[in-house]
Amino acid sequence: MKLNLKFIYHGLLFGCLALGFLFLAATTGSAMENFVLEGQIIDLNAKPVAGAEVYLFKTANVKRPADFISNRTTENGLFNLQVPTGKYWALAVYRKGGGKFGPLLKGDKHSGEPVIINSVDRRQMSVDFTVLDLREAAWQNQKKNEGLVKVSGLILNSSGQPVNMAYVMADQHRLFGSLPKYFSAWTGDDGSYVIYLPRGVFYLGASTGFPPENDYYLEKEIKLENDAIGVDLTIP
Repeated sequence: MKLNLKFIYHGLLFGCLALGFLFLAATTGSAMENFVLEGQIIDLNAKPVAGAEVYLFKTANVKRPADFISNRTTENGLFNLQVPTGKYWALAVYRKGGGKFGPLLKGDKHSGEPVIINSVDRRQMSVDFTVLDLREAAWQNQKKNEGLVKVSGLILNSSGQPVNMAYVMADQHRLFGSLPKYFSAWTGDDGSYVIYLPRGVFYLGASTGFPPENDYYLEKEIKLENDAIGVDLTIP
């Protein structure tokens, strides 16, 4: 039996070309599936924050390890992150101690409620974040809202001792979303706190970890018409 070498040659050539086109299509499609998220992280005074990161989550649960994390920002506060196209919940975090995981500590900063990013049919997006620590967030809330009332007291443990490095949170709902609306600053050694709230009915709670755990339940109900002193809260 004679072999048709010309036929075999053309068959091999066609096969190689077909594989080449398939590879090109696959790589091109893969590139098209990615998008670039970029922007700047600044502080309360609109100054760039060095050493901050952007966390991306594939679900609304942002109280877990992030699915994607940007490189730490340099002096210009700029970040750039390439990830697969999709829907994400994004926030920015600055950790003074340089860690990547765990609750935030005194001096650490957070951008607050996550920003929802939908990158479908987009190759690039620009989003800026402002990060605050708890003291700055409390001050910002006080500055924005006139006619607030002052709530103060102690944060205690189950033995009745003052708790250092804790904070108070408040919301109009016992169960809130990612974050409650209002925070106090961190407590000192005496466990005392101050939080400024609008008049009305609020629910209060205290914690040593920020952000608070999922499904945190604000137990203490308080109706505010004037300043409230001696509102003590216990951390189990």
